[in-house]
Amino acid sequence: MHQLDRLCYAVVVLVVIGATVAEAATGTFIYAGCSPSKYQPGTPFEGNLNSLLASIANAAPNGGYNSFTAGSNGTGDGAAAYGLYQCRGDLGNADCAACVRDAVGQLNEVCAAAYAASLQLEGCYVRYDSSNFVGQPDNAMVYRKCSTSTSGDGDFLKNRDAVLAALQGGLANGYKVSSSGNVQGVSQCLGDLAAGDCTTCLAQAVGQLKGTCGTSLAADVYLAQCYVRYWANGFYFRPSQACSAKDESNHLIEGSHATDKPKFSLLAIDYCL
Repeated sequence: MHQLDRLCYAVVVLVVIGATVAEAATGTFIYAGCSPSKYQPGTPFEGNLNSLLASIANAAPNGGYNSFTAGSNGTGDGAAAYGLYQCRGDLGNADCAACVRDAVGQLNEVCAAAYAASLQLEGCYVRYDSSNFVGQPDNAMVYRKCSTSTSGDGDFLKNRDAVLAALQGGLANGYKVSSSGNVQGVSQCLGDLAAGDCTTCLAQAVGQLKGTCGTSLAADVYLAQCYVRYWANGFYFRPSQACSAKDESNHLIEGSHATDKPKFSLLAIDYCL
């Protein structure tokens, strides 16, 4: 069994300019995680992975979520490839398809020959692995960022908490946008999560966000199967500025191959307000 014991990230900042996250470019890179274990060219796994990624790209014009298996023969020989994609809930089929094609192309570049990888763009998410992770409960922290600017203003905190409370429940199809006063927010669960599991995942994400980002004017928390994001109106991400990360050990993905607690490293983070 191949070990997914360390995922390395290249992280750059997304830009949110308008009233909702929908105004950001769908192809903006957020994070990627790649296993250090590499497959050899010409192996059965490479062929199955290529087939899997082609299926993902071909399916995206027809819906916002799907999962696939390529090469599963029940032998447990490690040659099968498992994967899924998901688009942001407000995207039409054409934009979803374009984003997924972009994500697949970037995965092939950023995580070349990796046995397991995931990549999150502003508009979509793609993940694959040589172990079957699809449908398996997983609320592990994947990626988190907190703005360096904070606010102790009571109205801001009240509006933020109202947005986060709305994002935790009452989701339609796993995707929701909310606003209160000067605060906007968005949340989404993976398409294969039951409603109760989605609510549980989002509650954990909100708890992580409040507990680790404090009074930040903007913050994102991505767990393995859901994410929650909020931001104050009029604030922008500026990657040209120096930034500080809070507890960088929390920028991680849990690997489905790991038999011991995986270790991770953060290559870069640019997230300033």
